[in-house]
Amino acid sequence: MSTLGSLSGQLEHEEERLRELNLALIALEAQSLGRSADFGLSREDIEKSRQMLADFVVRFRAALDQESPQLDVQSLVHRLKSGFKPIEDWREDLEALATQLQMKESLKDEALPVLEDVLSLLDTEFTEDLRRLYNR
Repeated sequence: MSTLGSLSGQLEHEEERLRELNLALIALEAQSLGRSADFGLSREDIEKSRQMLADFVVRFRAALDQESPQLDVQSLVHRLKSGFKPIEDWREDLEALATQLQMKESLKDEALPVLEDVLSLLDTEFTEDLRRLYNR
């Protein structure tokens, strides 16, 4: 039973991280469309979202070059490396995305799909983790 409780706690943490990253993505998408005020987002909200995503992307990009990435991004790195898109393309895209996130201006159109793809992979991982938990 303790294993089940541990997995449940881990999934709660993953769910919270995924929720926060998706909300941050929505904030930056709203900003790029000039609709921040429509969502009630302040300049501080946008910067907090930008910083959260920048931290994640920089850490994730670094994990692509590690022999044994941290456990919380390990399955995501494995999924990227086993996908159709070459890992070098991912490295370049994530490097460019990290650079744009560190700037104070709206993300360019080509950056948003990369961010959406990464979060989509995270969502897929979370869904698979839930399935494994329920199949126990």
